[in-house]
Amino acid sequence: MRDGPIEFVQFMRVLDGLGDGWPVILILGLLAGIVARLVTTQRRDVGLLSTALLGIAGALLGVFAARWLGIELDGTGRRFLAALAGSLLLAFAGTLFRRRPRQPAG
Repeated sequence: MRDGPIEFVQFMRVLDGLGDGWPVILILGLLAGIVARLVTTQRRDVGLLSTALLGIAGALLGVFAARWLGIELDGTGRRFLAALAGSLLLAFAGTLFRRRPRQPAG
């Protein structure tokens, strides 16, 4: 990436330099978790720790699912999309299985 705000370009170059190892998956997972939280929940009482864990687990799910399906994840952008897809999948699954508050009887 050569065009765009200089800070973003430098950040992307650093991530590209790290390759596709664990540090990149963790960083992209954190970012994907934040985006997934903003997209899927209207409640804002979800904590930062659960958002980070959702993102990291989603990133792992997305990257390993892409590798299992034979999809090549060359570049930070594609890895981020895989992380975001995994995070969104986990977030939507979490909303399906979330406990509903009990309604008072009567």
